[in-house]
Amino acid sequence: MSGKYLLPLCLFVFVLSFVQVRAQYVNTDSLIVVPGYLSAVTIFQFDSIQKQKNDTNQSYFAEFDVPGEGRKIISRFGPRSGRMHYGTDIKMQKGDTIYAVCGGVVSRSSYYYGFGNLVVLQHKNNLETYYGHLSKFLVEKHSWVNKGEAIGLAGSTGRATTSHLHFEIHENGRVFDSELVFDYENQKVRNDACHAKTLAALHKELKPKGYSNNVAVPEYYKVCSGDSLWVISRKFKTSIAEICRLNEITENSVLQIGQPLRLY
Repeated sequence: MSGKYLLPLCLFVFVLSFVQVRAQYVNTDSLIVVPGYLSAVTIFQFDSIQKQKNDTNQSYFAEFDVPGEGRKIISRFGPRSGRMHYGTDIKMQKGDTIYAVCGGVVSRSSYYYGFGNLVVLQHKNNLETYYGHLSKFLVEKHSWVNKGEAIGLAGSTGRATTSHLHFEIHENGRVFDSELVFDYENQKVRNDACHAKTLAALHKELKPKGYSNNVAVPEYYKVCSGDSLWVISRKFKTSIAEICRLNEITENSVLQIGQPLRLY
């Protein structure tokens, strides 16, 4: 073949190979499957995710910001009135702006039982954040939001007696105390969180130390007279289900004085 046709042919093969490589990441609906996300995202969302990639030595949580200007916590994560409270309730006035703590995809923006008006954001690293009791939605399902973008207004919809934000943070489907990450009083991410790779690792590191106004939690606790699973779960801000899981017991198990129970 003469050189006259060789160059155009090479260019055609190069372009064709590029198109094929790109095509394997995009389905017929122009969605991309991104590792660490539960559902596919659009090309635009994928570009935003790429822009948020951290240096390998920096924690993902260092990117986070508090969900609003509220500094007073009116109900912490942990057992409350005989049941587990899985969020952090932050005092807000009706109409106060609620912000995305980090960039993500809106997986829910609707009324949901006791949460009232609820926005759920899906982030990378299998993380999700919940924003409950909103008085107004500012984002729609499937949309992409950036860190610090307004997503709703505070309120008291659902099971709430006063205007506040119910905030939750989940990793791999497990709910963690958001105070592991945030120092709400000083409106910042905790220094420990800035170096943690996962919430599970951060939980294991901070639980023994205590944090915020919480009681320091020992790895093992010896059952005392008068103790019950309910009493122990309230004392150390964990759930009965978690204590049972860690110790391979059931809620109906009889505790013995001096019996060691693993707490994390």
